[in-house]
Amino acid sequence: MKSRPSRGLAPRTVFMAIVLSAVIPFALAWYLAQHPDLVEKTSNYGRLVQPVRVLTREMLTSALLSDAVGKEEIKGRWILLEVSQAECLRECLDALHKTHQGWLMLNKEMQRVRRVFLGNAEIGADSALPKDETLIQGGLGQDLLQILREVTEGEGLDGVVFLIDPQMNLALWYPAGFDPYQLVKDLRHLLRASQIG
Repeated sequence: MKSRPSRGLAPRTVFMAIVLSAVIPFALAWYLAQHPDLVEKTSNYGRLVQPVRVLTREMLTSALLSDAVGKEEIKGRWILLEVSQAECLRECLDALHKTHQGWLMLNKEMQRVRRVFLGNAEIGADSALPKDETLIQGGLGQDLLQILREVTEGEGLDGVVFLIDPQMNLALWYPAGFDPYQLVKDLRHLLRASQIG
């Protein structure tokens, strides 16, 4: 018994396939242009500081409690900065704990990062702070305070952590309640990519 010869695809089907292959990419591109949030991805968890703010070393060292040691320790290193205008309470202590744990998770890279806490100079050494020899402490100057307020756009500073690169650029900031594992992920990425610090 002879099989019937195949007629192939109907001309209408071929025509529709050609039309769709031409139209679909343009329709998809238009849709994504109208909804950029579907494709936007940032490579970091922290919020990028834009425009970049360049700090002076004096802003961090003008009132360091561990003065001589602190000035040398932060030179040429990445800095995790936390500030407080009053007594360091729950959110502040939580952020300090998270940065300490994150710093330890960096393992051999931890030597490239320093943690700094700047508080109200009138309070001095905050008695509520945990005993931590790896934490450099100092007083918070008004110039730095103003910059940090502008960067966070009024979100408040309690529990907020700022990341400063070795050239004293304020790079990223993490709002209160941040995920320490994501902070470490950002740090590892930056340390791997950076030739400085």
